[in-house]
Amino acid sequence: MIGEQPLIHQQKHWSTQITLLIIIAALLLTACNSATPSAEVIPTTPSQTATPVPTAVPLKTLVVCLGEEPNSLYLYNNPSASAWSVLEAIYDGPIDTINYQPQPVILEELPTQENGSVKLSSVEVSSGDLVANTEGDIVALSKGVKVFPENCTSSDCGVEYDGVSAIRVTQMSASFKLKAGLTWSDGSALTADDSVYSYLLATDPSTLTARHLTTRTASYTALDAQTVKWTGKPGYLTQNPAAFFFSPLPQHQLNNLSPQDLQTSTLANKEPLGWGPYLLDEWVSGDHIRLVKNPRYFRAAENLPYFDVLVYRFIGSGTGDGLAGLTSGECDILDTTVNMEDPLQSVLDLQKSGQAKVYLGQGPEWEALNFGIKPASYDDTYNPWIDRQDFFGDVRTRQALTYCINREKLTTALFGGEASVPATYLPPNHPWMDSALAALPHDPQKGSALLDEVGWKDRDSDPRTARVSTAVAGVLDGTEFRVSYTAAESALHRKVAESIAADLLACGVGVNVELKPVGEVYASAPDGPIFGRHFDLAEVAWTVGRFPPCYLFSSSEIPTQKNSWLGTRYGGVNFTGYANPEYDQACRVMLTAGLSTDAFSQANQTTQQILGNDVPAIALFYHVHALVTRPEICGVTLDVSSRSALRTIEEWGLEGACN
Repeated sequence: MIGEQPLIHQQKHWSTQITLLIIIAALLLTACNSATPSAEVIPTTPSQTATPVPTAVPLKTLVVCLGEEPNSLYLYNNPSASAWSVLEAIYDGPIDTINYQPQPVILEELPTQENGSVKLSSVEVSSGDLVANTEGDIVALSKGVKVFPENCTSSDCGVEYDGVSAIRVTQMSASFKLKAGLTWSDGSALTADDSVYSYLLATDPSTLTARHLTTRTASYTALDAQTVKWTGKPGYLTQNPAAFFFSPLPQHQLNNLSPQDLQTSTLANKEPLGWGPYLLDEWVSGDHIRLVKNPRYFRAAENLPYFDVLVYRFIGSGTGDGLAGLTSGECDILDTTVNMEDPLQSVLDLQKSGQAKVYLGQGPEWEALNFGIKPASYDDTYNPWIDRQDFFGDVRTRQALTYCINREKLTTALFGGEASVPATYLPPNHPWMDSALAALPHDPQKGSALLDEVGWKDRDSDPRTARVSTAVAGVLDGTEFRVSYTAAESALHRKVAESIAADLLACGVGVNVELKPVGEVYASAPDGPIFGRHFDLAEVAWTVGRFPPCYLFSSSEIPTQKNSWLGTRYGGVNFTGYANPEYDQACRVMLTAGLSTDAFSQANQTTQQILGNDVPAIALFYHVHALVTRPEICGVTLDVSSRSALRTIEEWGLEGACN
């Protein structure tokens, strides 16, 4: 319960059922009472008027309810989404993501060529040396490997190594300067050495973290107390050098523990030191985490943070639990880890009645209905007498089904009109979204006309029966248009599948919905229906980061037996079997653009335009995230591209206290 006057809670006592705020208030009251003498002393001589004792100022407390208890607060122990919601209060930054773009928090600025913090040089390499190819993969230099030679920063000047001579390649470095005066919450100075220490931990084999950044790093060193320098592997170029700043960890606190011990250490996992607005006070397993204001926070002079105490309660991910906690006063904030997507309307009703404020964001997750364009059984040769019929090989058929599905109605039913129909896989506020693209509208008449054109005929004029093929390319005449719909079991998937099945039936396409356990749907190839490429229609959710994932539909990423079902680079994610040479080329330019933003931008537009026409998968909707607060809280924003909805928690306050 928010409040300037928490004394309303002081009438209750300890019990396992009372809320955390009652516990805190009771502790405060107990502390006050223990400071009062237990026996009255009667003076024997007249006394002067007693000096008034100042009244204690009540602590301002904010309660955030999480959908789950954090698994760990150690940066290199795969923190869960709820853990990041806590870490946002312990670490401010060091680099925030706003609308998919990095923004410095504890750094003076982000490195760029324009400000002189990014530098390009060259280095000589020979056969067998580790270098980055133009796609950014670290490989041993050998004949045919394409690299960025000296003074080259884009794919149009890349060269293939001859396998014999030494060659000079471009090498990139970036410098990061910490803001002056930063300290850990225990008062120790936060320095560049703490970032280098973090990097060294990240490189250790026993540390649980992705190796993408460390494998592309040649060196990471402290130039002085405030400055670190990253140098990339020879030939490696990135448009996002900010990703190579390693978040500081307190070397003075953790240095006596081995990287392996840190994985299980209470000090690292449950008692982390930070530099942010709050510091950890207690963690009661299964109930709550309590943080208190950090007096050494580098923005304390701005009177931040507003709240003195920050409590994270673990209430479960169900919508009912969250809404009940909010309306009862048990929660001031419902974090996005509390599922508010289904049903969202209940949340919106609270806002209409003045009981809550709701902050919504679309993406970065998006739900797609994927066409099984080329099943794995087609890889050797397609035999219509044995294999599944080629239902989706004709692009007009895929367009027709897109027109038949009422995505506007679907998103309204799911999200109360708070989600837009996607034109592509990028959310509407993504910086690389092609704003000129429009989603194919719901137009069942046009869809039916296209099906007729392809050769799928409605012989009985009955929309309840499936169309039948007549001279459809790759399909035996007389084949009914009946397909299966595969998705993981969930209430959301059932609603979506049933809605789409009804829409397609109205266009003469029969759909058999098959909801299966998650483990079965996403089982490894060749047995799993998705990655083994033996499905007709499959509903799958993807997510998007800063750069568009064009490789999702590259033909090189079709999982096959020949590539061990892993594609060539990204894990065999193009399970639709879609292939288009023009698309492949544009995606290749994106992946090898180096530092050329113009080449990347043009190729990105091309890929989105091709996908909009070819429709290997129908982008059904963006997932909607809801951050719900009590109505008197101000200063709140929601950016779905951030690692947590609580990115700006230090700026949250009560009405009248926010700028």
